[in-house]
Amino acid sequence: MNIDTSQLFAIFGVESLLGLLGLVLIVTDLLVGKGRLTGPATAVRTLAFGGLVAIFAWSFVLEPGAEGALGTLDSFALFFKRFFLATAVATLGVAAPYEDRLSAGRAEFPTLLVFTTLGMCLLSSANDFVTLFVGLELVTVVLFLMAAYRPQLPRSIEAGIKFVVIGALSAAFMVYGIAFVYGTTGSFEFSQISAVINAQESLPAGLKFGLLMVLVGLGFKLGAVPFHIWIPDVYQGAPTPTTAFLSVGSKAVGVVLLMRLVYTVMGPAAAQWTTVLAGLAALTLLMGGLGAIPQTELKRFLGYSGISHAGFLLVALATHSEASAGAILFYVVTYLFANMAAFLVIVIVSRTDDDNHMDRINGLANRSPFLALVLTTSMLSLAGVPPFAGFFAKFMVLRAAVAEPALVWLVAFSLLMAVTSLYYYLCILKRIYMRDAVDTGFLEISGGARLLLLLCMLAVFAFGIYQQPLVQAAEAGASSLFR
Repeated sequence: MNIDTSQLFAIFGVESLLGLLGLVLIVTDLLVGKGRLTGPATAVRTLAFGGLVAIFAWSFVLEPGAEGALGTLDSFALFFKRFFLATAVATLGVAAPYEDRLSAGRAEFPTLLVFTTLGMCLLSSANDFVTLFVGLELVTVVLFLMAAYRPQLPRSIEAGIKFVVIGALSAAFMVYGIAFVYGTTGSFEFSQISAVINAQESLPAGLKFGLLMVLVGLGFKLGAVPFHIWIPDVYQGAPTPTTAFLSVGSKAVGVVLLMRLVYTVMGPAAAQWTTVLAGLAALTLLMGGLGAIPQTELKRFLGYSGISHAGFLLVALATHSEASAGAILFYVVTYLFANMAAFLVIVIVSRTDDDNHMDRINGLANRSPFLALVLTTSMLSLAGVPPFAGFFAKFMVLRAAVAEPALVWLVAFSLLMAVTSLYYYLCILKRIYMRDAVDTGFLEISGGARLLLLLCMLAVFAFGIYQQPLVQAAEAGASSLFR
């Protein structure tokens, strides 16, 4: 097979630069770092931050349209490449105040972050199951290491082990499903599989089973019920910057691949899966909503909150329309800003590395009005309260779903669970404003952390009041899935 290298770079230019950046970080740490906090380790983090920002800026020079045997650079892929790069930059911002407390350098964290971002960007361009599986394994293996990179914390090691087991199980379902899809269609390529699916009135049993197994494998990544069981434990045990990245990046990986599967591979035949997707959405909303109520750990709480938001994303996937695809892209961006702000506040208020009990935020309004305002904005956006961006994100999802008569019941149930979520998000606000502080120590906020918190808060406000730029970007990104 002849491969045009110029076309290959046009498709995978972002990934090539990320790979080069990762190698530079490794060499820098090997030559002068030696894993120490001061000097080189900080330099590695700074170099990673600058490189990611530069690649993110360069991505806006790229034009969609390139396509080859190994991948595609359509508007959907380009949207998510930028999203994953922005997520990585925000994660480094969350990691900075966390790592500054460590007695030894953690130069490996930014390096691992760059490589897992590479895998995520690769997945956004996948147009066959081989590229999909290779990219997914790259992401998963590196995330194992990120979850367990604090060996002196037993919870971190436990989180890594649990993640390995769940990741292996997810990969097994995926490979089994891909084997059945290949056996019934004779191809790994999405376009050829889609042609086989849409040429038949009813799908062969082997193809249905294969697609179902792939759906199960991706359900683990998204955190959909009943494949959610790893999320609370891994979120609690992993270092907070890793948890922040998992909560957004890993979930977005599941979103990207499910959208490719539902909108591109299945096409019109996806209507036959509406009941399955709607059932998964309802169960996920229910588990996320009820599971969040009794939590006393902030990271476990945000884990169940993330499960609930995965339910809303599944509501949109069950709708299978261009409007719902645009709603998903809008949703993940607003979720990025609200979630990153919340995790950065957790890092700042935590006195020890793994102390994220909800008592940490008691009386936060008296200790730091700025942090209280940021966390309030984040919680209200996640709850879907106007005029914050989260409200409009949920509105777009439900507006697309209500157009499908068969999903009216799901819309009603989603509204009920959205109202239920107000309770546990308002409980956080009660702690912030109406409880006495357990810890009255000074909360130090670095300039970089303050800037990131301010940007996230302003984005949540701005996209809640004026949504048009992000809506247009989301609709443009989703449009290529329907061509």
